[in-house]
Amino acid sequence: MADSRRLSSIFSHKLDRAAFTAYFLGAVVPLVALVVVVERFVLPALTDRLERLGLVGAVTSIAVLSLASFLTLRRTTSRSLATMERDNRRLGSLLQVSASLSRAEHAGMAALSASVCALELAGARAAFAIARGEPGQPPHLLEAAGQDAAKLHEALREPIAELAKLVMSEGRPVVQGPTRAPGDPSRAFAAAAAPLPGDAAPLGALVVVRHEPAEPFEAHELDALATLAGLAAVSLHNAELKDAQRNFFTHVTDILVHALDAHLNYHSGHGQRVAQYANRLGRELGLDDHRLQRLHFAALLHDIGMLKLDRNQQMNPRTCARHTVLGFRMLDRIRLWKEIAPVVHHHHEWWDGSGYPDGLSGEAIPLEARIVAVADALDSITSETSYKSARSIDEAVHELRSGAGTQFDPSVVSAFDRLFAAGEIETTRAA
Repeated sequence: MADSRRLSSIFSHKLDRAAFTAYFLGAVVPLVALVVVVERFVLPALTDRLERLGLVGAVTSIAVLSLASFLTLRRTTSRSLATMERDNRRLGSLLQVSASLSRAEHAGMAALSASVCALELAGARAAFAIARGEPGQPPHLLEAAGQDAAKLHEALREPIAELAKLVMSEGRPVVQGPTRAPGDPSRAFAAAAAPLPGDAAPLGALVVVRHEPAEPFEAHELDALATLAGLAAVSLHNAELKDAQRNFFTHVTDILVHALDAHLNYHSGHGQRVAQYANRLGRELGLDDHRLQRLHFAALLHDIGMLKLDRNQQMNPRTCARHTVLGFRMLDRIRLWKEIAPVVHHHHEWWDGSGYPDGLSGEAIPLEARIVAVADALDSITSETSYKSARSIDEAVHELRSGAGTQFDPSVVSAFDRLFAAGEIETTRAA
């Protein structure tokens, strides 16, 4: 209502003011000059009364037509401005949701973002992201948004499913006019739906519903919904690819960890335990979810370079030191593991710069590598291997504290101390 009042004011917008200025200079000023000329020079020369009335009528008609033209122009301008503002708001919403959809890691996140945006774009009461069912199965709800969306979906489950199937089969947006709700003839609803396009067939549909009042959806609202559905479909497809990548990443990592355990028959389960300690240290140090995930997989694969060394070389300090570079080369070539390659490369660097392979010191060593260094040392001290006995956790604590500032990052050791004091660090000795 405030927008309509603002647009109805003659000086509410720059374009309105420009139109009024043009009207005033191009019509009002010449008309006033014409009236002055007629009054001073023409009317006195006319002796016939009818001629005078005719001239006055002609001038008056010109003035009325000019004013009517201006009001018509202004009304058209106001409507155009209202349409432009509405379209700009929708474009802004689409740009905003596009950025949100591009960040969606899972199909549920993409579906929810699309449903929320559909409420605003279509002025709906509720919005539903519907997924195509498996062969022989009906469509099913992915996500919903809006006031009482769950109740509306329950009440309109069949009409929503039928509308979703219709748009998926026809491959185009569809508007459903006001219709009585099944089981409750006193309630009417209006709906619109757009397919979520896929490679071979639509992935599903985006459905919006209005009720109380059940005003029908307009063409421009349907166009906006179709555009949003296209963006959502791309996001859903990308989320599926990301999920497949995560699944592949996790399972291949698990295969490599087990292969490494078989290769390092003197230190079974080392990678899993280092990952467990590193995860707790990372959380204590405030790492975000993305960095925690990177830290977890880097810890699991920190000794992956050992696979490149023969078993008779693993106990030789000179050849064993090569495993960090070999591991880096193995992982850096693979896009999914490229982020964790520097952690594997530098997990044997020392805080004072006397480590290997590059002699980095202090903050120049990646934080994740500094965390893995502490976790690696903790497990090496407290786990039994084929060539040494396990030592106590108290001995490990003493050694880590002694190495703070030389071998280890003092802040990581402090984080370990806090976790140990709180009873959150437990060691599992392996034979």
